[in-house]
Amino acid sequence: MVEGLKGIDWYRLRGHDGYADDLPRLLRQARTSVEPHEELVRHLSGDPSEVSEATAAAWPFLLDLVAHDNTPSREWLLENLCGAIAVAGGSGSDGVHPSWPPAWEASKPALLALLDHGSAAVRRGVLFLLGKGRGDSAPVLPALTRRWEEETDPATRLCLVLVATEFAGRGDEAAVSWLRELEVPDDEPQARLLVSAATTPDADVILRGLTGDLELFLGTGSFEMGYDEVLEHVLWLVGPKNFEGMDLVLALVDVLPWRTEALDYLRRLFERDTTDVGLVVPFVPVWAADPDVRLRAFAVWLVGVAQAREYRDLVAAAVHDHAVTSLGQRVSTLATSVLLELR
Repeated sequence: MVEGLKGIDWYRLRGHDGYADDLPRLLRQARTSVEPHEELVRHLSGDPSEVSEATAAAWPFLLDLVAHDNTPSREWLLENLCGAIAVAGGSGSDGVHPSWPPAWEASKPALLALLDHGSAAVRRGVLFLLGKGRGDSAPVLPALTRRWEEETDPATRLCLVLVATEFAGRGDEAAVSWLRELEVPDDEPQARLLVSAATTPDADVILRGLTGDLELFLGTGSFEMGYDEVLEHVLWLVGPKNFEGMDLVLALVDVLPWRTEALDYLRRLFERDTTDVGLVVPFVPVWAADPDVRLRAFAVWLVGVAQAREYRDLVAAAVHDHAVTSLGQRVSTLATSVLLELR
């Protein structure tokens, strides 16, 4: 590392916090101390969609730190610094310096070598970088195949599939083909749901995965996929296919563990764009009479958003519904407001 650092004119490179002349010292110190970590973040990680020329130059040295088992808090660096850089680099933003894409591609052999590391946390961290940084999938997919055949940690196996879906979801046909050919055992329903969503969506396969043990997603570490993130990722994958993603969301409304997330998704969707609201309006009479206050409140809200005056009487009846949702929203108050909108 030391000789490599000397070969770069850091005084001419700009980072996110001025010129990069202090970076060689910080990178050297990080080999034996956690003290420079926060400063490295300040210099190398800026806006979530920006990568500086200094960051691109420092990238191979960061990976060198991550590769050594004696680097203090190596997992922290991998997740909090390298992960943020990979996300920014893969954003496709104009704020990404032109030197980043070649630096990223040049680093892939080193990253792929770390897929054989003895620590599952390191393997998952590297997979997160590969999925978010993206770029050329050609060197990545064969490495995923080899790792799939050897990997025994369930969360890391799920991460392998997540990486491929990051490529596939952005139109990478090689990744789609890789997923289609992947042999996923029946006892890995979460991996099967991702493969289905990214290739030929099957509502039964997807629902089985979503209603299974989602703790595995939480165990993927750097991906930090809670319930909301899992649903968003699945719907993002399903969206462009010859399959009505709305059908899946409506099916999830009937699945109690996912009802809140499904309704929140529909609410956000229709707040942005009411184009597809007509697909959901026919459910208003059923939801307005449901024992679950979440559905009754959503039905009233939906009538207002869709300006569905044919259901004005249902909203008027809801004025006498004094139940309160988990968000503290009283159905009667909402109904009164919607009635005013429908005048």
